[in-house]
Amino acid sequence: MQNIPASFVKATLPALIVLVSACGGGGGGGSANNGDDNPAAPSTYTFESQITAGESSVNYGGQTARHILIEDLVIALQGLSEQPGGTASTIETDLTFYVSGDADNVNYNYSLDGETLVPGPTFGNISAGKKLSDKIAGGDGLGGGETGKLIGGEFFGWSELSSPSLPIDLVELFIERIAAEAVDGIDPSVITSGGASANIGSVTVDAFGRDYRQLVQKFLLGAVTFSQGTNDYLQTDFSDDTNHDQDGDAPYSFAEHKWDEAFGYFGAARDYNDYSDAEIAGTDFYKDSNNDGDIDLRSEVNFGNATNCAKRDAGSTTNTDFSKTTFDAFLAGRFLISQAAANGSLSATELAELNGHIEVAAKTWEKCIAATVVHYINDVVGDMGNFNNGEFADVNNFLDLAKHWAEMKGFALGLQFSPNSPFRDGSVTGIDLDDLKDLLDTMGVAPVLADGSQAGTAPSGTAQEAIDAYIADLLAVRATLQTAYGFDSQDVENW
Repeated sequence: MQNIPASFVKATLPALIVLVSACGGGGGGGSANNGDDNPAAPSTYTFESQITAGESSVNYGGQTARHILIEDLVIALQGLSEQPGGTASTIETDLTFYVSGDADNVNYNYSLDGETLVPGPTFGNISAGKKLSDKIAGGDGLGGGETGKLIGGEFFGWSELSSPSLPIDLVELFIERIAAEAVDGIDPSVITSGGASANIGSVTVDAFGRDYRQLVQKFLLGAVTFSQGTNDYLQTDFSDDTNHDQDGDAPYSFAEHKWDEAFGYFGAARDYNDYSDAEIAGTDFYKDSNNDGDIDLRSEVNFGNATNCAKRDAGSTTNTDFSKTTFDAFLAGRFLISQAAANGSLSATELAELNGHIEVAAKTWEKCIAATVVHYINDVVGDMGNFNNGEFADVNNFLDLAKHWAEMKGFALGLQFSPNSPFRDGSVTGIDLDDLKDLLDTMGVAPVLADGSQAGTAPSGTAQEAIDAYIADLLAVRATLQTAYGFDSQDVENW
C-alpha cells in the first residue's frame, strides 16, 4: 500500500491477475464481471460459497484465535510485576497457558479502545480448541503438533539451546527466564552518564539487555504464523482435483479453506487494500467496515505481519508496496481456487498462475519480516551511538537497546521457516542457508552493552572496540539482507 491519504481507495489488482477465464460452471461469488463472461477477482477478501448459495466460503477463525492468544500473552507480560517471594513455577504456568492451555472457556483480554469485539467474549467463541503449541514449527515438544513442519528437521539461531532443539524449547526458555526475573527480588541497575546507577524497572528485561516480551511475541509471529502460512497451508497440493471437493459439510472446498488459513495467519483485514499504510502503522488499523456497530476480529482488524508490511511501506523512500503485493497475491490465488471449487479442478494454466501467486505471497510476506529486521538493526545501531564513554546515556538508552535488539533477533529467527526463502531456494546468487545461520550467530544471544560486554562476557579489548565491532557486524548483516531480498539501498539506510 502506498503512503496515501486515509480516504484513498487503492487500485484494483494488476491486469495480469484480475481477469481469469472461467472453465464453466459460473463465476465466483462476490466477483465482478467484465461483460465477456470472464469473472474478475473481488477487491476485498470476500468470496461467496460455490456450494451453498448465499453463504460465505471464507473461514479462518482458528488463525484469528491464535493471533489473539499471542496478543493476550503480550498483555500478560506487560502486566507482570516483580513478585519477591513468589513462585516461578506459578508464573510459568500462567504464561504457558497462552501457549498450550485450554482457552476455550476463558475470556480474552484483547481490546480496542472500548469497541465491542466479536466473536466473544471467550477464545472458544472465536474458534474452539486452538493452541499455539499445536501449530508451532517442529511440534509441541511432546511428540504432538506440527512435528513435520520444521524444514530439514533443523532449528537454529539461539546458541544457548542444546542441539537438536525445537522452537517450543526457545519459547519455554524465554518464559522460564521471565518467571525467574519476576521472583528474584532484584531490579538490575545500569551505569548511566556521569557514573550514576539507575534501576531497569522492567521485569521482562534482564541485565544483559534482552527484552523477553519482545522476543516472545516476535518469535511466535515467525515460528507459528509465518511458518504455518508459508510452510503448511500454501504448500497444499492444489493440483489434486479431490482437494477442490467440498470440505466435509462446510460451504467451501478443502483447498479454499487451506488458502484461507494461510491468509488468516498473514493477519490482514479483508478490506486491507482500503487502508492507507499510515492507518495500519498507527492507531487506525481496524474499522467497522460493515457498519454493524461491532469490530469483527476475523475480518475488520489487522494483526501481526500484515501490520509490519504496512509499517515498512510507510517508511520506504522508494515507495515499496509489500503490503498490497502480498494481499493481491492472496486475493488472486483465492479467486482461482474459488473458480476451481465451482468447476472441480484447475487447468494447467490456472495451476501455473496459482503457483506464481503462492511464490509472490510467501516471498513478499518474508520481505516484510526481513525489512523489519533491517529497521531494528538501524535502531540498535542508533541506540549504541548514544553510549557515552562506556556508559548508557540514561536508563531509557538501555531499555531502548533491549527492546530494539529483541525485536531484531526475534523477527530474524523467523526467516528460517519458509521453503520459498531466498536463503533456501537458490534464487539469489551467492545467498544460501549458511548466510542466514551466520547472520543469526552474528547477532548473538544478547546485545553488546555500553561497557562492551555481551551476555555477561567482558570484551577482549576496550569497550569502544567491542561496540564498534558489533556495529560493523550488524551493518554487514544488513548488507546480507539487502542482497538476499533485493532491497533498495535508500530503504535499507532509512527504514
